[in-house]
Amino acid sequence: MSTPSPNTPQHTFVHSRGVRLHVLLQGPVKPEGSNERNPLVLFIHGFGGGYFDFEPLFAQLEGAPLRLAAMDLRGYGRSDKTPRGYDLTTAASDMAGVIRRLGYSSAHIVGHGYGGLVAWTMAAHEPERIDRLVTLSSTHPTEEAKFLFSRPLERWRHTRGTLFAQLPRLPERSLTKDGAATAEKIFRTGVAPGFRDTPLYREFAIKRREAMQVDKVAHLASEYRRWAFRSRFRPEGRIFDRTIPRRIEAQVLAIDGSMDPNYSPDLAARSLERGAAGSRAELIYGVGHYPHIEDPVTVAELLRAEILAD
Repeated sequence: MSTPSPNTPQHTFVHSRGVRLHVLLQGPVKPEGSNERNPLVLFIHGFGGGYFDFEPLFAQLEGAPLRLAAMDLRGYGRSDKTPRGYDLTTAASDMAGVIRRLGYSSAHIVGHGYGGLVAWTMAAHEPERIDRLVTLSSTHPTEEAKFLFSRPLERWRHTRGTLFAQLPRLPERSLTKDGAATAEKIFRTGVAPGFRDTPLYREFAIKRREAMQVDKVAHLASEYRRWAFRSRFRPEGRIFDRTIPRRIEAQVLAIDGSMDPNYSPDLAARSLERGAAGSRAELIYGVGHYPHIEDPVTVAELLRAEILAD
């Protein structure tokens, strides 16, 4: 039996802090004939997603001197469904553990949506684990919380979803009924109108429906959103805020889509100010909330330029 090419995506499981997490890996650990390791790039999905969200990027980055790893967060996909642990601190610790278990001391982190909040938290709590931070349609966690409470109508779609998630049982029922039609609706309203009738849209609409129908995922995905809101009214929220420095040590590349209904230039600017000197933003025109799916070619080019700059 032939050995699969290191550029062929391979599924595996990593144990982090006693939890088994599913990871999709691509790319060699070391270039052929070299003792130096390729940089590790860890991809963290957002609400309703999974490792599969980054498959278009993996295809674009095939052959790059990078070790790519895309996660299923705790509670999603093939990863363990634990009864608790759906807060940013635990999620960040899970990801830091994955980096170590993959044999690296640090990684470049790419986080979409909620995955970006996890990435910011990693950079605050375990800065030695972060080389560079790339966010996709995401913002700084404490800046997002302040924006939600001070200007709730400005991003009403996001605010409404957050508030609805606080209700008992109804969000889970809504997310799973009619073959998880709501999961597709969330995806459809987030992408740019011109993307909605493409074959790639239909492929990922099906994947997101299937992902939400996996046992316990609708409930545990909602638990992440519940913690982000409810912690604001609890001591743990104030404790969390105190663990977040004014500026992190890592440089940030913030990638957003100009047609993302959740995009706020003001919030994006506030978030970028929390990164190290040299942080920058890239706005991709004609793209919505899922730039890595809608325009993987452009996002891959930005990642190559950012990560391989040295």
